[in-house]
Amino acid sequence: MFKRSSIVVIVSLVALTLFSLAACTEGTENPFGTTTPVPEGEAAAPASYDAVSSGPDLANGQSKFKGLGCAGCHNTDSAKLIGPGLAGISAKGDDYIRESIVDPSAVIVDGFSNLMPKTFASLKDSDIEDLIGYLKTLN
Repeated sequence: MFKRSSIVVIVSLVALTLFSLAACTEGTENPFGTTTPVPEGEAAAPASYDAVSSGPDLANGQSKFKGLGCAGCHNTDSAKLIGPGLAGISAKGDDYIRESIVDPSAVIVDGFSNLMPKTFASLKDSDIEDLIGYLKTLN
């Protein structure tokens, strides 16, 4: 036989289930208050799933800077390494930075050789934007 506590638990679960079903299927009010009713005659606005651009992902840009090997040739301060230091590069502008990444032979900084690989032109546009965003934080 069932113990009295087991019967109480079963009855409670059945009551809660019925209450939940009634709340979900009833067309007027939700006793849980978890939805916002739409007045009759007005359609709810469709949900938009378009990503809202909030600017570059700086963490991804920093990750790309390290992962692609940029840090092997460029310091994040103004010190020279194999390539020029990148502090203050934001003053050159986004187009200059982008061109330096995708077509590094277009402009060679005085005192440096054309040693930068040309493989970065195949990066996704979003990764390039993230990398530019990160580089612009270097001051």
